Amino acid sequence: MDNKTQTITTYNDRAQSWADKFDSSGTRVSDINETFALIQKDSPRVLEIGCGNGRDAQEILKHTYNYLGVDASEKLVELAKQKVPNGQFLVADIEEYTLPTELDLVFAFASLIHIPKQSLQKIFHTILASLNKGGAFRLSVKYAEEYMESTKTDEFGTRTFYLYSDDDIKEMAQGFTIVKNKIVGLKGKKWLEVLMQK
Repeated sequence: MDNKTQTITTYNDRAQSWADKFDSSGTRVSDINETFALIQKDSPRVLEIGCGNGRDAQEILKHTYNYLGVDASEKLVELAKQKVPNGQFLVADIEEYTLPTELDLVFAFASLIHIPKQSLQKIFHTILASLNKGGAFRLSVKYAEEYMESTKTDEFGTRTFYLYSDDDIKEMAQGFTIVKNKIVGLKGKKWLEVLMQK
């Protein structure tokens, strides 16, 4: 089984455990509010990459009716549909998915951490092309001083992660203006939080 298939299988096999873990971390309320504040538009078109069990969809839908959440885990999408019945959700592998056009906002909270650099570069280009002028893209990735791959097995199963440096993200973000870029510590891990605008 390749790394991607193994990672998706892990999320499917323990979907409820993952949902409980996501919910216990809390919704990204301030990050969502800050991102919407960049867009002066009623009910902007939003795509969330890696929607999981719909934890953040609930908050995003307070700002817009035009929301689509995608996730590679079929079981997590099933839970999202139950949790957020007014949301629109789709099972999709972001490396192969054709993004909607004329988007205003794209969120990727700790979801692109499973995407290798070459694929992530393509995803950045695709998001840039899919956003309206002035549209914003917010993501969080695991941070390392230089790009690296890491496979981890724990009580949840086996997942493969790709860690990115600040320079990696800046290089991939060509065409965007970086509005916010900071390294934050969370539960002993470092994360890179980036907000950028077309």
